[in-house]
Amino acid sequence: MTRPTMTRRAIAACIALTAFAASPAFAVCPDENMPSDMRYAYVQGAQSALNEHGFKAGTADGKMGPNTRSAVRAYQKAAKLPVDGCVTKELLDHLNFAQPKVYAPGKR
Repeated sequence: MTRPTMTRRAIAACIALTAFAASPAFAVCPDENMPSDMRYAYVQGAQSALNEHGFKAGTADGKMGPNTRSAVRAYQKAAKLPVDGCVTKELLDHLNFAQPKVYAPGKR
């Protein structure tokens, strides 16, 4: 393999990796910079509300696990919000105050 070919492949790999890391599935959420007690309260509140709306977030334990992140994304998609899987004040406000309420398919 010639040196220019290797360089082009390396550049293409870097571009692909950068695009992949910048995708919403790997977004850095603002709640990750919150004090731990505040983050716990936000996540627990979101878990409770998501479960009430039929989005299976799992136990309301204040921990951001895969079920919670998946439920947040499903809710964001159903509510036509930007889908990033992050728990924010805006998400909690939407869960608690948006009218009409947004429910998981088959839930009402």
